[in-house]
Amino acid sequence: MAQLSEQTTTEVFELQRRLLTIVHQATAIAFVILEQYGEIEQTLADLEQLDNIRDRADTYYSRFYTLLKRIAEAQPMADSAMLDLLTVAIEQAKATADALEATIAETKRDWHLL
Repeated sequence: MAQLSEQTTTEVFELQRRLLTIVHQATAIAFVILEQYGEIEQTLADLEQLDNIRDRADTYYSRFYTLLKRIAEAQPMADSAMLDLLTVAIEQAKATADALEATIAETKRDWHLL
């Protein structure tokens, strides 16, 4: 890839792995809640929140895919705006992943799914 350090590439791939795990966990928890309790008034808010978690994680995962692909295609060098965009996306994804993981943990506690 043009102008990406091994550290940056590894960091992005690790974030993508985390985001995929978040998608999996949110989907699995929603499935368990639906199986055990059904789609009732008490579960609707949490099921919607889990859908939002999946969507947000997927958005960042896709953003990284697109950015890495464009950077790889930018030869011999990627422009600084694209690299800056990647840096911002990394920081935003870290904060978002932390928040999403905390929300998943809270939902698991609320429904006694630990």
